[in-house]
Amino acid sequence: MKILLTILMFISLSYAKHTFTTYDDMCEKTDTQECLNDTTQIKNLQLALKKSLKINLATDGKWGKDTKNAVLAFQKKYKVSPIAGYVGSKTKKKLDKVSKNVTFTTVKIAKKSSTSKASCYAEFKRKTNLKKSFKVFQDKKLLAKANGRNTHIKVDISEQRLSLLVNGKVALSAPCTTGAKRKLEPNTRVIRDKRTPKGIFKITEKISDKRSTIFGKYYRNGKMVYKGDRRKYRGPKAKYVGASLKNWMRLTSSGIGLHASKYVKRHPGTNGCIRLPFKVAKTVFAKVKTGTKVSIVN
Repeated sequence: MKILLTILMFISLSYAKHTFTTYDDMCEKTDTQECLNDTTQIKNLQLALKKSLKINLATDGKWGKDTKNAVLAFQKKYKVSPIAGYVGSKTKKKLDKVSKNVTFTTVKIAKKSSTSKASCYAEFKRKTNLKKSFKVFQDKKLLAKANGRNTHIKVDISEQRLSLLVNGKVALSAPCTTGAKRKLEPNTRVIRDKRTPKGIFKITEKISDKRSTIFGKYYRNGKMVYKGDRRKYRGPKAKYVGASLKNWMRLTSSGIGLHASKYVKRHPGTNGCIRLPFKVAKTVFAKVKTGTKVSIVN
């Protein structure tokens, strides 16, 4: 009886380790825009998607465009709402139901932190490759002292990093994306210089939920017919929907500013604005005011 109970316990534990409901939400929108789950969790996800969708999908444990598209297809097939491209609680429950006969790899249920645990910015800077890392440094005690009057934003183009200074000290350091030297307009096929201007600026406007009046999409009969600079649209009458610019902080009258985006990379790539991870943009937005100085350097 003891042997039987032991065997059943091990079977139970083994299955528990392989159920998606024991995982953290997988590859959701994060501070760093990276998928932070263990590679074996991603591999198990790929195995389940491959089996349930009957598709040719690499099971290499690497989150990428193909895996995300497979998640979207899975959510659409099984009517999981929202169809968001990451694995939340509803998707995990459905994955468990449709993948009972799949042999999974044993995983350690753990999630890496995207926020640095360094005791100070000097330590963070010493241990982090600022040009490549998506890690975010926060000094919560220093951030708590921010009142708008004692804040200063510094954007380093060469490092693609934003620093929020409070009383002259770095309270937050995060990845950002500035304007591209060569930016291809998708519709005109013209390559233009969209580099973010360097210099000293001030925040002249703060809007928590703004839509771009310049860049966006045109729709006709529910179908997108144009994407890009609305000033260059030459087609028939269509509905314009501006690109989302959450936590917008304007710097210039020509439309350059800081805002949240899911497309934060480690190289320049915008039309001139400075993109920030969502949580970072929200924090910066809350800690500065109109008139806060912004230095953009290289």
